[in-house]
Amino acid sequence: MMYSKYNEKNDILIAVVVLTLAFTLLINGGLFKINPSLLPIYAITAFSVTVTAFLLHELAHRTVARRLGAIAYFKLWKTGILLALFTSLFGFIFAAPGAVEFAGLYDSKSEGKIAIAGPLTNIFFGGIFLTIHIFLNSGTVGFMLYYIAILNLWFALFNLLPVPPLDGSKVFYWNSKIFAAIFIIAIILNFVDSFIPSLLGF
Repeated sequence: MMYSKYNEKNDILIAVVVLTLAFTLLINGGLFKINPSLLPIYAITAFSVTVTAFLLHELAHRTVARRLGAIAYFKLWKTGILLALFTSLFGFIFAAPGAVEFAGLYDSKSEGKIAIAGPLTNIFFGGIFLTIHIFLNSGTVGFMLYYIAILNLWFALFNLLPVPPLDGSKVFYWNSKIFAAIFIIAIILNFVDSFIPSLLGF
């Protein structure tokens, strides 16, 4: 794998900056609905989403891969990151900024463990922020917590779809029972967070 820590740091930095901008536009409702007074709040929320839903997701993949003995680095997908920015202009997002590539491990068990680490990270942060949001459900803090929660949980569910090259396909191929359990948890949490606004009266 002809890659280096320097390349990876640059790729991660570019991905974080562009995704923060893309999520800012997404939360705002697109380029044509910009509210300058709320942009700082949207930007902070977007950065928090980028760090938890994307960066820590990818670092989880990398950490597990390296612990299992693989050579692993995050690699930017330029087309994907531009697509994320372009779609966010219209109030939605297709985020495929890149992925952790690894070499040295080719068995389904190792690949499954590496794959499941990302969605589990999103479920963890989504669940934590959703729980905190239930108790702090008003004002700016409540708004930020809710968006961080729902986007983490959505990322978990999307990445768990058993369709190559998504994480879910590797987890399913490794262990269908573990896949089913995690997938059901992700569905339930996404179902719950969709009802939170009405339950809390906002």
